[in-house]
Amino acid sequence: MKSFVVLCVMAVAGIQAVDVPLSPVRQEKAKIIVAKCMKESGVSKAVLADALKENLAEDEGLKKFTFCFFREAGVVDGQGVLKVDAALAKLPPGVDKANAKSVLEGCKSKTGKDAAEKVFEMYKCYHKGVANHVLFVGVDI
Repeated sequence: MKSFVVLCVMAVAGIQAVDVPLSPVRQEKAKIIVAKCMKESGVSKAVLADALKENLAEDEGLKKFTFCFFREAGVVDGQGVLKVDAALAKLPPGVDKANAKSVLEGCKSKTGKDAAEKVFEMYKCYHKGVANHVLFVGVDI
């Protein structure tokens, strides 16, 4: 999935978006997490493919996938509480970490009916607030 931790995303205040690739090592880790979370969440390939194009559907499977992905990546805990320092540490070079931290701090208070919805709301908030896209090149869905 694009971003995520980290997945991340749209321009803020007119800043030009820049794509940032994952390293080959992180691509391999992402592949493992994607496979596990697709199975665990039941998200359809079509919904996930749309999410890769930044079309974030209000889909229960996608919400569960997002929670699973960030949990497995160590960015949120089992209750969906954001670990800001862990999230920042996972961002690849090329991401404006000062901006990312500011956005994460603003998004971590998002809520939802359960942990999956809470994490999805945080992800959407982050997605809107940062200038960089994290590319999951080589991660098949």
